[in-house]
Amino acid sequence: MTALSTNPAPSPQPRMEVLDGMRGLAALAVVAYHFFVRWAEPHFTPTLYQHGDALAGWFPLEIGGAFGVRLFFLISGFVIMMTLERSTGLVDFAVRRAARLWPTLLVCATLSAILINASGISAIYENVARYEVTPVEYWSSIFFIPPDLTAGLLGISQADTPRWVEGVYWTLWAEVRFYALIALVYWISPRAAFLWAWAGVQVASTGLDAARVSGLAFTGDGALTLLIQPQMLGWFTLGLAAWKAREGTRSVALSIAAAAACVSLLIGPVISLQAGQPSLSDGAIREIAILLAVIAPFLLFLKGSRVLAPLGWQPIVTLGLISYPLYLFHERPAMAYLHWINSAGLPPWPSVAMAFAIVISTAWALHKCVEMPAKRLVTRALLPRANGLEARFPALKMRANLASTG
Repeated sequence: MTALSTNPAPSPQPRMEVLDGMRGLAALAVVAYHFFVRWAEPHFTPTLYQHGDALAGWFPLEIGGAFGVRLFFLISGFVIMMTLERSTGLVDFAVRRAARLWPTLLVCATLSAILINASGISAIYENVARYEVTPVEYWSSIFFIPPDLTAGLLGISQADTPRWVEGVYWTLWAEVRFYALIALVYWISPRAAFLWAWAGVQVASTGLDAARVSGLAFTGDGALTLLIQPQMLGWFTLGLAAWKAREGTRSVALSIAAAAACVSLLIGPVISLQAGQPSLSDGAIREIAILLAVIAPFLLFLKGSRVLAPLGWQPIVTLGLISYPLYLFHERPAMAYLHWINSAGLPPWPSVAMAFAIVISTAWALHKCVEMPAKRLVTRALLPRANGLEARFPALKMRANLASTG
């Protein structure tokens, strides 16, 4: 009986270049949104870009930020099952996720805070309410906790609502909650019951979303929202379903989970459309367009379609490999670079090209010098301790994995 021994580590999964290419596409979409749309009219008045708002109304760029975030969520749901199936238990899983996310976040948030506060760039954008980073915002950001939640818990009153060091960090809060939820469900579920348990979670999330859209409220809905994330959870679930389908899994539970996820993602836009809001700029149309834009390439990926061959182009794959530091460290740094480069006398559009080159180069350096070395260091240092702790306390082991080795 080997149920209480450490599971042998499976052989590493080969890299899927098209999946990396999709990460690169998602990162490029988010960066483009922040370079051309986020600080331009009508989203911000007056426009902060030296190159103006000429591209701000272009629909692909308008939805680029949301498209990139949703695609990242879908990919996260896809790859998280690989991590769970390789993890021996809760501590092992937590170490793997922390090694992947935290060191790079710490470095990027610190660099952003220094750049914003020590460079004087906050004075340049004085028409932006409190552009600088406060201590509450910094410490909350590096621990994945919403700054307004931290300020509220500590009883700290601030003139403005506390914000993340970088706007995209809110997605890490969604990611971390998803990791905790799926690890809990996977931990307590026997292997044969996991998909049914997750389908139940997604159905509950969809039901809560339906109640929200319908204007219903009840005691405890805030805590439930925090746990099962209506709206966002559906993206993760679709990614999970895609991974299981790629493995060859066919089950009623998987179909229910995927169907409930689709309903969750569509229920708000459909109700808005029924209320009669037909314009292309309307949120409902945008959400449906994003849904189709994200899911269509993923279905082609699962089918192995050659249509996605361009995503295997090495520059796009490289963008995917450096997508995490690029995602974390580009928006406010780019606004600083754009100002400084333009102030040095370079015309606006060449300034954009140079700022883009700088953030890409910085992301590559962070990937090589921080992300990968730190991940190796943390896993080598902490995984043996995690496995030893799980051997000492077998209740921490994943039941789903124990079922296959017992």
